[in-house]
Amino acid sequence: MSSPPPNADSPSAHVYPGRHHGVNPHKIGSSIERHRASPEVSLEQHRRRRVHAFGHSLMTRKAVYLDLRFWIGLRDAARYDTPGVMVDLLCALRGAVAAGQVFCPITDSTFLEMFKQADPQSRAATADLISELSLGATLLTYDMRVGTEIAHYVHAARTPEAVDPLRELVWSKPAYVMGFVDPVPMAFDPATSLTMRKAFFDHMWDDVTLIQVCDMLGDKFVHADPLRFRETTGRVNEQIRAHADSLKNMKTAYQHELVGVLDLFADQLATILASTLPPEAGPLPKEGTPERAEVDRQCLAFLVGAFGAEAGRKALRTLHINATLHAAVRWNKGQALKANDLFDFQHACAALAYCDAFFTEGPLCTLVSRPDLGLLEQFDCFVSADVAACLAYVEGVVRDTTAYDGLKPT
Repeated sequence: MSSPPPNADSPSAHVYPGRHHGVNPHKIGSSIERHRASPEVSLEQHRRRRVHAFGHSLMTRKAVYLDLRFWIGLRDAARYDTPGVMVDLLCALRGAVAAGQVFCPITDSTFLEMFKQADPQSRAATADLISELSLGATLLTYDMRVGTEIAHYVHAARTPEAVDPLRELVWSKPAYVMGFVDPVPMAFDPATSLTMRKAFFDHMWDDVTLIQVCDMLGDKFVHADPLRFRETTGRVNEQIRAHADSLKNMKTAYQHELVGVLDLFADQLATILASTLPPEAGPLPKEGTPERAEVDRQCLAFLVGAFGAEAGRKALRTLHINATLHAAVRWNKGQALKANDLFDFQHACAALAYCDAFFTEGPLCTLVSRPDLGLLEQFDCFVSADVAACLAYVEGVVRDTTAYDGLKPT
């Protein structure tokens, strides 16, 4: 396994600078001219191409997902350099990242948890380390990953030879860690507006770092709850108590969770399916009409049916992992869901679905490793809360990669 050749979306093609990196007018001007020459490419097409190119450039590396406990431990190891296994792990990760063997991506959940650190200096030090080890790689937000998986599942069923590997389609950059934003310049004609929007995307994608994003948000974002996890846990705990008697086994709990969450995405499936139909099928019925309600009902049934097969569960992996973990809590009828559990579940969904290793805390490691849940059987991901075992994993990646490179012809 070797590093990909540098290109515009390769991690090795960029230096991830600190908070004083400025705007490069020449680079932005070149981007505007390039996009002016390709008006046939929509913003969405351009964005998809950049996402795919970046994802493709990461595929020769192992993705190692760290929860906040590990990020803080590694940050303190970097700050204080106290001898110990965490310092050894930091050195091993830095060496593996520099050698093109590993990267440590984050998600929107990691980003939000960073702001649990009220001290600006600690938060900045954490962001510095994440910028170094992640190579600027984040996963798409939870909802966007689910949408990508649904679209991939539908298109792969129709034209499997025409779809790209799913793992190459789910990566993003720090400026878009909370999702894509698209300011529309109103003062321009449509062609110029499209050019400016694509150039703006390129600037945000290539040049805005995690450190800069943290600086822009500042202390005002500390303890914010934009995903409304605190509100969600209260509502979910009420539902758990109300329906506890109807749960007969873990399978029933999973089905309850699955139908509830899939109902949120039936509309998205309807939109995806409509785009694959011939023109004579007509437009998708308007939202709020009985016809649209029937379409959404059929789409929900389609999604539920997909989870009846192993292939469907692996394809729609984010929803499957999330439903499984929520079902485990629901089936343990004496356990109340906490806001932090939702962060943990989001970490697990990202790590198990799209990463090769997951370094996490003990209770979550125990949960995702439960044989009755079957998650480690379905997803090839090393999971551990033991720092020494995590160090051994990284050292094994380095050793295996070095041995593989030594076998390649020169």
